[in-house]
Amino acid sequence: MHFCLNSTCNNYLNSTTLIESGKQKIILNLFTFYMIVFLILLTNNDFSNGTNHRNQYNFKEALHVNVAAPLPPLTLENVKTELDNLGVLCPDEVFAQIKIESAYLSSFLTRTTNNMLGMRYPFKRKTTAAGLYLPETKSIIYGTQKELAQYRTKQTYAVYNTWQDAVADYKLWQDQNFDLSERYLAFLNNLYAEDPDYIAKIRQVRSRAK
Repeated sequence: MHFCLNSTCNNYLNSTTLIESGKQKIILNLFTFYMIVFLILLTNNDFSNGTNHRNQYNFKEALHVNVAAPLPPLTLENVKTELDNLGVLCPDEVFAQIKIESAYLSSFLTRTTNNMLGMRYPFKRKTTAAGLYLPETKSIIYGTQKELAQYRTKQTYAVYNTWQDAVADYKLWQDQNFDLSERYLAFLNNLYAEDPDYIAKIRQVRSRAK
């Protein structure tokens, strides 16, 4: 309902009909049309399929990657699995060693240094040890092999950041000190071969195959 506010109008202060020009109607219709289109586009774009969604996914993925997974607890079952996963030689025998050396994972050395096998600190070979334990002073000292070289003449035990590092270090020790192929050749030489040159022939044939 509209009222005429023009004092010269015959319908002054009475109800009247608002007459809009054709140009005003066109402008109003165009404005309304563009507003409707804008609202439709705005409500349909929820960014679920756009770049923002992909960036958000990548960000979440990056966060997931950067969060360190919790370490498995030290249990006999987990130790046995780790021995198998790392390919430790004679895993059943090594597993028995761990039970004996660590008093079934309850020894002082195991609880304080993660050293389940009573491994001495290695001053030369490659190692996963993070430091050493000095029984005479009951102290743990962290450092590199070069930094810890001053304790070479002392009785020391390897200190590991995790019990998995202790298993990995034992594997490194095996790899350096136990050549399985050479042990097998020695076994053949002692109990199998009659030809005194048999082992030399095997080595020669083996080298050709490489």
